[in-house]
This record gives sequence, structure tokens and C-alpha cells, in this order.
Amino acid sequence: MPASVRWLAAVVLVLCSCGDATPPGSWTSAPPLPQERYEAHAMALRGRIYFFGGITDLCPPGESACVSDHVDVFDPTARQWSPGPPLPPEAPRHHLAMAQVGDTIYLLGGFTGILAAQNFMPLATTFSFDGTTWRRLADQPLARGSATAEAIGGKIYVAGGGIAEPDARADLYAYDPSSDTWAARAPMPTAREHVASCPLADTMLVVGGWLGDRTVVHSAESYDPATDHWTTLPDLPTARGGLGARPLRGICFAIGGEEWSGPLPGTFADVQGFDPRSGRWTTYAPLPHARHGLGVAALGDSLYAVGGGDIRGNSYTTLVEIFTP
Repeated sequence: MPASVRWLAAVVLVLCSCGDATPPGSWTSAPPLPQERYEAHAMALRGRIYFFGGITDLCPPGESACVSDHVDVFDPTARQWSPGPPLPPEAPRHHLAMAQVGDTIYLLGGFTGILAAQNFMPLATTFSFDGTTWRRLADQPLARGSATAEAIGGKIYVAGGGIAEPDARADLYAYDPSSDTWAARAPMPTAREHVASCPLADTMLVVGGWLGDRTVVHSAESYDPATDHWTTLPDLPTARGGLGARPLRGICFAIGGEEWSGPLPGTFADVQGFDPRSGRWTTYAPLPHARHGLGVAALGDSLYAVGGGDIRGNSYTTLVEIFTP
């Protein structure tokens, strides 16, 4: 075989091998949730996973969907779920924005109500939670749901969301727990809801989401609280809303999601990670079960993908799957 032919064959082999490469990371199953629900929120606190609120189909007779005030707590050592203190009566129930400062979790608005019965109703109520007790704080300036929140430098930043379903806002407000006060900051370049975020290197990376007509977006934008400035980053490879996101090992992982155009099920198993050191997205092993409205929490060297719906819109699972990069 001539040398030129051998060289071409080698190039083709390398290209084919790259295309068949297995994406990094692996998934394992964990014990299922006690109550199936979606559009809830997962957070890690003191070595446990907390799963807050959501929408469920475990309802009184005559109701096909209802809101949940449940808080379920997972102990990874015992591999068991147990009930935690439920959401306060004045708190939102689903599409929550939540963030953590030290050993305190903050709930910063969301929706209550169900579309078929009374529409989603946005609430501006803010609460802190130490694992045992809920405490009411100053209301947000804007009542909204489907927003996202992150804690950076001891303050919490709440971005996007909407005052109805569907709706999309660019608003950004900062909450200072030390003074229990809110302040307006520079709005996002792209107004969107059903959005997710990660805190990365003293910035807030906001990824994906829906526009006001439920069109999914690729947008990835980073907010620097020190300068009150947004920077546009390389697009999220798979446009989607209703996704979850959490940082691990300095990478922001965007997991699952949903779109309204196209055939059912309309859900995503995609897992993509953004590394600010390289400025690039990498594709990782997909979710074993495509879902939207799931909670994602980081604990140790793993990410927990909790609950969510397997079909666009109202759908419910008890799935808990653990990702290790």
C-alpha cells in the first residue's frame, strides 16, 4: 500500500474513532422519592439532599395535578428518604428559585397554583431554612416563578423567570442576607424563564431557558457582581428549558430539559458541561432517563438528579440518579 494511501486510511480511522468515543462520566441509580413530582428544587445541606415542593399527581379525588409542600431528605449513608419540615403556608410551591449561603438555604420566590384550575400565581415571599426551621424574610421587589438564583460573595442573585406562564423577564435583583434588603442590578441580556444557573469563579453562569412564547434558547451568559456586568459565553450546545444545573470540579453541568415544539415526549437526556478555564462545552454521559423539571444537587464528587417529568408538561417520576464525571 502506498504511503499516501496508508496516511489517508489512518486519518479516516482516527476520525471514525473520535465519533464513536464514549462520553465521559457515569450514572447510577439511588432509592426513589417517596412522592413523585416535578418542578421541584434539590439542594445539598450538611451531607444530605433536600427536595423541596413541586407539582404532583398524588391529589385529592377529582384533581389530576396539585401542588406539594413536601420536603424530602435523602441520607446517602443510609440510602433512605425521610420527611423534612414542609414548606411554609405563605411560600411558593413550585418553579422555585433557591440558593445557599453557608449552612442556610434561601427560598426566593416561585409559583403556587395549577394552570388548569387557577393559573400559576407568582409569589415574592422569601424564606431562610437551616434544615429545621423556616424563617420569613423581606419580600422580593418582583413576584415571579421559573427564575434562577445563586449565592456569590455572601449575597444572592435572582435572575429571569416570569410573572405568569409563559412569560420571560430579564430582571436581576440582589439580596443581602446581612441586612435583609434587595437591590436592582443589571438585567440579563436575554430575557428567559425555566432557566438554570451555576456559580463559577465568583460569577453567575445562566444557561438555557424559554422565551416568552416557550421557544427554547441556547443562551449562556455570565454575570460578574463586582462590575455589575454580563458577558455572553459560547452557546449551550442543546437549546432547552426546564433543565437543571450545578457546578462540580469547577465545571457547570447542564442536565436534562424540555421543549414545546415537536413530538412528544419533548424531554432531553443531554448532559453538557462548561469549563470557564477553557471556555468550552463538553458532552458527558446522558441521563439514563430523559427528564425536565428535575432537581440537581451536588454532594461530594457527584451530582444528584432528582424527580422531574419524563414527558413534556405535566408528568411525574420518583427517579433519583447519581452522576459521577
